[in-house]
Amino acid sequence: MIVPMEHLTLLCTAQARQDALEALRSFGCVHVAVEVRDGEAIRHANATLNATEQALRILDIAEAKGLFAFRPDAASPVATMSIPELLTYTDICKLDNADGINRAAEAITRLREEALTLELTIRKYAPFGEIDPKTIAALAQGNVKVRLFKLAVADKAAATKAFLFAEEAGFVYGAWLLDEPLPETAELIPIPDLSTTEMGTRIETCRATADELVDRLAAAAESLRPIVTKQRAHAQEGKTFAEVAANVKSDEAIAWLTGYLPARQGEALIARAQTEGWGIVLAPPAEDDPNVPVLLEAPKGFRSIGTLFQGLGILPGYTEGDCSVPFYIFFSVFFAMLVGDAGYGAIMLLGTLLAGIKGFKKPALRPLFIILTVFCLATIGWGVLSGTYFGIAKDALPACLRDIPTVAWLNNNDNIMFLCFFIGALHISIARLWNAVLLAPSIKALGELGWLGVTWSMFMIVCGIVVSWFTQPEWTTWMLAGSIGLILVALIADIKREAINIGMLPLNVISSMGDIISYVRLFAVGLASVKVAENFNAMALDLDMGFTVKIIAMSAILLVGHGLNLAMGALSILVHAVRLNTLEFSNAKGITWSGMPYTPFKNTSQQ
Repeated sequence: MIVPMEHLTLLCTAQARQDALEALRSFGCVHVAVEVRDGEAIRHANATLNATEQALRILDIAEAKGLFAFRPDAASPVATMSIPELLTYTDICKLDNADGINRAAEAITRLREEALTLELTIRKYAPFGEIDPKTIAALAQGNVKVRLFKLAVADKAAATKAFLFAEEAGFVYGAWLLDEPLPETAELIPIPDLSTTEMGTRIETCRATADELVDRLAAAAESLRPIVTKQRAHAQEGKTFAEVAANVKSDEAIAWLTGYLPARQGEALIARAQTEGWGIVLAPPAEDDPNVPVLLEAPKGFRSIGTLFQGLGILPGYTEGDCSVPFYIFFSVFFAMLVGDAGYGAIMLLGTLLAGIKGFKKPALRPLFIILTVFCLATIGWGVLSGTYFGIAKDALPACLRDIPTVAWLNNNDNIMFLCFFIGALHISIARLWNAVLLAPSIKALGELGWLGVTWSMFMIVCGIVVSWFTQPEWTTWMLAGSIGLILVALIADIKREAINIGMLPLNVISSMGDIISYVRLFAVGLASVKVAENFNAMALDLDMGFTVKIIAMSAILLVGHGLNLAMGALSILVHAVRLNTLEFSNAKGITWSGMPYTPFKNTSQQ
């Protein structure tokens, strides 16, 4: 169910607002309405959180010996350190928290950038050979002024009085030792601060120091990661607190905030308010309030569906109803039919069980393994019923699989299409009946019953067109006409608001046929998966080569082919199984998936 919420307005004295926020966070059940999302405190909290997340990325990069690109900002002490100071950074850095990790990464980045810059500088001066600025300075003291230049080869005649070093890439490189001005076409090249030998030494030193820092980070990563993860949790808590604090309104004497909490927590909050000296107002949310958060508690046995909702980023709106049970059941059926192979289901189940050996011990991951196990078992069940194992022909299967009873009816394409249309009509009918029950005894319930009739009328029309053995009943037209009549009665009863829907009724009726036809994708994708498996099997078996080579080639073809087919099956689940639940069924039920998750303001230790 979707847990009922109450709207909260909390008042306290302006002086006690900070204490009130701490107490409210300790209470841990109030979802605060956040409207203001900017401010100095929020920006500072975001920066702290980003720093901890960056530190965790740095540890991963250090372990993988990856690229460091963490340039320090102006506020970082690393930004103002000279290169000689950075070369001693291994002696002063403290790798005990996120800040130390980030400073080390900044030092590594600067050192490697310095090494790259010097390497490019050496390449720049390579045509001149070895250059030592001290020697050039000594010559200058003896009144020998040395100016380095480069000149296009075409203008070489202008440099006959110069000392030339080399020609390279269309340029002449030389030294101008005369007091006369350089030729106008010559480009003056400044004297470097370091000799090329010193540059080479510094490159090695910079890289060695950077590598040493990386090694230290990698060695300490295992022990540092829990520390930084805890820092990140505190930083997230600080960000949340800053956002909530920014949304507390106040005048000179009174401060107040608004939010929501589960109705079942109302009495506990009242008792806490009496202790803290707050004034509170609890009331049911307004019907048109778009900000009511959703706390979804599926029935026992179906709660793992929350993992799927979270992974897909969907949540029904507060007033839209909990569709967990039909979603879970039909998604399992769609999953099984789209993959359609007991062999694939067994592989997925084995992978799930192996991953779950450790993961199942973690409460947060347990629902994921439960729901995957259900989907895999459903796939195996469908594959067994249809006799499908890796696309292998039944007479080629081992006796232990060949003897398992199958449902011969499922081996006929017309039958499978009929089943798909029937599942679609049943799926949509559940939504329409559900609506009718909720709307009764309102006259609008008649409209939902009318759409129920339209759904089954379209089912019979579609089956009559597509399924060769199905004969459309003669009374289908009368059923369709009567159903449309019920819909019109409900629309005319509220004609002021439903006038546009009366005009759209013909299109909506036709659209209902499209909804039924849409479920044929279960047949089409499932059949394609079987045919792909069969073709890869045939390709592997038809190889004409030596026994040893053939075994290797067959193994490669089967591994790649079935792996690709399994991956395509997973993709089809994300596309088709999700669509049939979130579009066809949801449109009929009136679910927009616009829900905002309930995120109570509470301490990290309570989460």
